[in-house]
Amino acid sequence: MKASAPAKIILFGEHAVVYKRHAVVTAINLRCYAEAKKSNDIKIVSPLGITGLDFEVHPYVSYAIKRFSEIKPINGVEIKIESEIPIASGLGSSAAVTVAVLKALDGEFEAGLSNDDIFELARKVELDVQGIGSGTDPFIATFGGAWLIPDRKPIKIGNIKLLVINTGESSITAEMVRKVAELRERHPEVVEKIFDAIDAIALKSIDALEKGDVKTLSELFFLNQCMLKAIGVSNRKIDKLVEKLTELGISAKITGAGGGGCIIGIGDDKSIERAMKEFNGFLVEAGAEGVRFED
Repeated sequence: MKASAPAKIILFGEHAVVYKRHAVVTAINLRCYAEAKKSNDIKIVSPLGITGLDFEVHPYVSYAIKRFSEIKPINGVEIKIESEIPIASGLGSSAAVTVAVLKALDGEFEAGLSNDDIFELARKVELDVQGIGSGTDPFIATFGGAWLIPDRKPIKIGNIKLLVINTGESSITAEMVRKVAELRERHPEVVEKIFDAIDAIALKSIDALEKGDVKTLSELFFLNQCMLKAIGVSNRKIDKLVEKLTELGISAKITGAGGGGCIIGIGDDKSIERAMKEFNGFLVEAGAEGVRFED
């Protein structure tokens, strides 16, 4: 049985959402595909290599198999992974592969899981691997669309173009989440106020997103990126890239955990076209479909 789940972009609210603030998140039109076939043993085949149950090379797939087995024991399975989502890019590849694997296992072993069940299992996998997390990525990978988190309020995004540029450096979510947690522990009175500011930015963005108000969204991108820089999840390469994009008329910010991965940008058509050529960027569509079976 084959299934797929979408990548995601956090438009606003990275890291603050882990501490019960708001984030605005959308699924995008890049997908991870997982195929599950009954077998005599466990085999995982992906761009990362070929292994058995391996919590180092394939942590998310391995924990997904383990968690699914708690509901319906399996003797063996072969999992094949193909993905359009760059790994460790801030686009939710880990959640997408987790959710796609769980959906494929559900279909192959006829467990009768609902999407709510799959989300709950994927949420446990996120905690198994990272130790901490908001559940945002598994939620979006499961249900698709665009949402205000943690309220789970659907959002309609107007006619805006979202530019994505990969920095070429890995973004390790667990590492970045721990880094922010340690900073918060040392300076709670400062970091909590930064989270409050990020929360206000996320809430302010909803009206602008629905109206396709590029001017307001550009200002909010700038403000959100400043807050992310303040909590230490940007770096010199990202800062320089954001500055160069600003010179082209693009307002850009980290999407995801930071420390590398992708940045997203917004601007007028001419600016986006120039930035795509100069920085090998690409456009994505918001509001993509959630997890599904594939033919």
